[in-house]
Amino acid sequence: MRTLVFLAAIATGGVAYASGPLPAEGPCANTTNLPNPVYIQCGDTQANLMLNLGRALRANNPPITLIWVTAPSCNNIDLTYNGGKIGDGNASGGGTTAKMSYVPSVAQDATWQPSDGAATCDLAGPTTPDLTNSALYNTACTTMPPPSNVNAVIGPKQAYVLAEPRGNAQIAITAEEAYFLFGYGPMILASMNAALEPWTDMGSLFIRKIGTSTLLAWAANLGMSDASKFKGTPEASSLAVVGALENASMPTAAIGLLGAEVYDTLRDRLQVLAYRTYHQYAAYYPDSTATSRDKKNLRDGHYTVWSPTEWMDFVNGPTPLNPYARYVLDLISGLDVTDTGLAAPAFDAQAIVAAVGLVPDCAMRVKRDFEGGPLAMYTPPESCTCKYESVVDVSTCATCNASTPCASGVCRNGYCEEF
Repeated sequence: MRTLVFLAAIATGGVAYASGPLPAEGPCANTTNLPNPVYIQCGDTQANLMLNLGRALRANNPPITLIWVTAPSCNNIDLTYNGGKIGDGNASGGGTTAKMSYVPSVAQDATWQPSDGAATCDLAGPTTPDLTNSALYNTACTTMPPPSNVNAVIGPKQAYVLAEPRGNAQIAITAEEAYFLFGYGPMILASMNAALEPWTDMGSLFIRKIGTSTLLAWAANLGMSDASKFKGTPEASSLAVVGALENASMPTAAIGLLGAEVYDTLRDRLQVLAYRTYHQYAAYYPDSTATSRDKKNLRDGHYTVWSPTEWMDFVNGPTPLNPYARYVLDLISGLDVTDTGLAAPAFDAQAIVAAVGLVPDCAMRVKRDFEGGPLAMYTPPESCTCKYESVVDVSTCATCNASTPCASGVCRNGYCEEF
């Protein structure tokens, strides 16, 4: 049952976000301890995916080591399209960082959990990435198509939310309120006798920097053509927004932009506002309720602030330059890995994608063609709604196997999918 929010209480729960880096490994090029490395530059909303998928891949056959750094989505696109390198000292390369993140193997740390955070290793020098990511449509950053040596694939969908400190009384916001709040700021609104309670303090608005998917997605969905006009303190990372919200001097007025994948790991510390977009009659969470994790309202079009992720690797004609990078791209995007020449994984990659708050295409029932664009009904080639809901919530679908066929639908992954 869909939840329409007007005057309902919010109660959220969840697990802690990554607590901090583990001791450094040393050189990232140590292929004995870090076999089959795939160097990645991705948006920081994808860090939880890297942690969880990275652990599974370390135990895969063959083992693969994800070695990543995060940077704004537009920087990642620029790096990919223009042949930049990680750690080359320019903006597209993510700055002068020589530190990369990775996940230890079971042999290195048997008790490691994603909440322990990433270990780090050192780049020997500027490094060409094998795989890059934008957490929104690439066209939100550039009008240029991918060059011929880049393979770009639309991946799972991610919601973007307006978060606030846990315990705040405000439970919903409209598109009109968000537009005026972030477009004009509390001071100008107050001078116009149009203050928006409780968001009356300019120092309590926390946004992301230009080029980040979080800022661009919200700008596109609010109809703000110039994201640089957003009012608020631009924070350097998603976790910086989290810290700002938790330490705000006026917590009741605090509000910040976050990716839902980040928020989903912090539900015991933050809460999100239900959102009513233009021409809607009610406000919706990305999920069917404040406490569920089913992304039902995103999947059926009631919650509209979402973007696809785009994943990119490099090719020579039809051939991927790094088959391990293509393997990772295919796993994240729900594609067949046979084009890599590697064996199918020994784990369920789409279950990992779902568990970290992303929505695979096969569970979607709406689509859009560009950032913030109108939604249209969508039927994926093969449904995985039942399997998806079994991971994130509780599936009500009939189960099936070789001896118990479906009365209707198609038996897939142990569930009777509608098609």
